[in-house]
Amino acid sequence: MKIFKGAIFDLDGTLLDSMGLWHKVDVAFFENRNMPVPEGYIQAISPMGTYNAAVYTKETYNIKESIEEIIDEWRGIAKKEYSQHVKLKPGAKQYLLSLKEKGVKLAVATASDKDLFEQCLEKYGIADLIDYFVTVNEVGKGKSSPDIYLRAAEKLGAEPQECMVFEDIFTALSTAKKAGFYCVGVYDKSSADDVEKNKNISDKFIFDFNELNV
Repeated sequence: MKIFKGAIFDLDGTLLDSMGLWHKVDVAFFENRNMPVPEGYIQAISPMGTYNAAVYTKETYNIKESIEEIIDEWRGIAKKEYSQHVKLKPGAKQYLLSLKEKGVKLAVATASDKDLFEQCLEKYGIADLIDYFVTVNEVGKGKSSPDIYLRAAEKLGAEPQECMVFEDIFTALSTAKKAGFYCVGVYDKSSADDVEKNKNISDKFIFDFNELNV
């Protein structure tokens, strides 16, 4: 694979094996309301960012709590999971180190809030490898819009065609691809049903970062 000026990584399901965390959050949230997790719910909210996901959840399922109360409930469950149970995807740290050695600048573009995952990244020694963090809440649009990737590229001092974007979700891969980025699809069990779609939209598809550590 050619050397790019910048690399932009999603976190949940891409660098972090954390989609199970959000499933736990969703299960606990809906169990508290005597409901199962609705079919397609995780796929629907994954690209949205916390605030928009809370709006969607409240409006779609007639949740009585305020948007702020919904977010606080999610954050309480998620922060504990990030700090105690979330792990890096296999080979992820080695790949980040190899990019840094080649002079590639690194950014994270995520729908999660930094205070939730920061401790996790520090625990695994990768927080200092990331040059810039951009969140959906910062740009005000979810990953169905290219704004988060364009902002990350701008911070990296690179054009879209000079950057790789690593994502596990079809919506995000499709958005980044249309915006001119080189897209690497990353397998995650939460999006296993979309593997063929993700392969087709990606310039390269990997099941494991160790495939790139050669």
